[in-house]
Amino acid sequence: MAKKLEFEDSDGVVQRKIDIDDTSKEVTVYAGDETKIMSIEKHASRHVSGGDDPISGLTYDQLATDTIVIEVPFPVPDSQQSGLAADSTGVKWTSVFKGRWNKRHLKKVRIRATWSASNTDSETKIAVKDIDSGNDIVSVSGNAGTDQEAETTDLANVTDGKLFEVYAEVTTASGTSGATFDISYVVVELVYGIS
Repeated sequence: MAKKLEFEDSDGVVQRKIDIDDTSKEVTVYAGDETKIMSIEKHASRHVSGGDDPISGLTYDQLATDTIVIEVPFPVPDSQQSGLAADSTGVKWTSVFKGRWNKRHLKKVRIRATWSASNTDSETKIAVKDIDSGNDIVSVSGNAGTDQEAETTDLANVTDGKLFEVYAEVTTASGTSGATFDISYVVVELVYGIS
């Protein structure tokens, strides 16, 4: 094998070396400490001849974190509800709609909702629940909320390939008999980061 061609900086310290393999004729660039930086041929193979093109053949491992972000909204079709009882605690509505988790590249789960109450002393939680584990993934809560939003990056309780649902639970009952709450809408957003 021929001696590597060396490139020095202005202080005379070798910063880069170039070598040609006698058999394959592959040109390789090394750091001054002999750490391999890249093969010119392998890098060039990702481009069309001449190299005047966008990168092609980029592998998954070469993407920076969250290079591509996709937000997938799930408007819950049966979320508009009215006259739900707020004078006692407990779950008052569960979506007929069920979504399916795909955890690959899933980075966040977000919920957004608008709801109102007939009386100011009740508290309602609207949550996304993993049906398999039975755990809440993310929720919003309060007496009322307009476009209220919450998100989580803690996906430990998300069961890949299984279903999720949305429900509304009165956590603090109103002291007024016949008190109610209404839900205008609920949207679940799954945020995927491809990297």
